[in-house]
Amino acid sequence: MKCVRQLAGLCLAAIIAVPAMAIDLTPVPAAPGSPFHEPMGGYVVDGPVYVDSAPVPLFTNVKYVDKREIHPCAVTKIIQVNDPCACKDKCNCCGPKCVFIEICVPPCGCEDVICRRDGDRVRYDYGKYAVDVRVKKGYIVVDYQK
Repeated sequence: MKCVRQLAGLCLAAIIAVPAMAIDLTPVPAAPGSPFHEPMGGYVVDGPVYVDSAPVPLFTNVKYVDKREIHPCAVTKIIQVNDPCACKDKCNCCGPKCVFIEICVPPCGCEDVICRRDGDRVRYDYGKYAVDVRVKKGYIVVDYQK
């Protein structure tokens, strides 16, 4: 019985604390006769969705260059790039192997992505700021440009 009371008290505390940090998630009804289905859960989120932690393990052998040229209000973004440790057979039997890394980008979200050399060189261009990602042998280089 004591455990039930403690659990009820914790649940009540969580319910009281949630409105202080909650986001308005009021469902938006679909227009009548709309061919689009209602999103899962019935909620529509405006703007980018930020995740607190990576959904998959991040590749750790990453060298960051020119960190002082990062946008002052930068947000982190998890991107997928070629695995620098994957086999480079001509038969392509392994398929393209990829890893996830974290980069810092401006919050505007209006990017031009330029991919060269079969994905071994990727540039995220934001106008005044840019991020160059280069896959080397055994590691990845992330170079911030201003």
